Order: sequence, then structure tokens, then C-alpha cells
Amino acid sequence: MATIDDKSMIDKLIEANGYYEDDPRVHRIVEYENVYGKITWGVTWVNNIDKDKYLIESIYVRKPRTIWLAK
Repeated sequence: MATIDDKSMIDKLIEANGYYEDDPRVHRIVEYENVYGKITWGVTWVNNIDKDKYLIESIYVRKPRTIWLAK
């Protein structure tokens, strides 16, 4: 799992259908508001045990929504 605050990196992952270099394929990208009120993206890969971690709202993950999901 990774938290990314660079929208251009998220755009690259989506454009590449979840692939980046020799990393495992991305499973899901969730956009959310972080504890500081900034838009951030949570990324999980197909080999993550907890692929839905960023979907659970908390003080750190507010208003989560899936913006990309592997098909």
C-alpha cells in the first residue's frame, strides 16, 4: 500500500492501466482527503492482503472514493 500526493503519478498509473515499470499491477486507486484536508491517493497492488484499506473512513482517510480499479 502506498499513499501518494503527486497527481501526475496517479495519472501515469491510470494511463498505463495500473502498470508501472516492473512493479506488480495496481489493484485500486482511492482518492481521499487526508487528516490535513489535502487530497491524497491511496494505492494498493494485486498482491496486497488488505486491498480495501483506503476505503475505510477514519481521521486519516476522509471521504474515500475509488477512482480506478483493475478489471
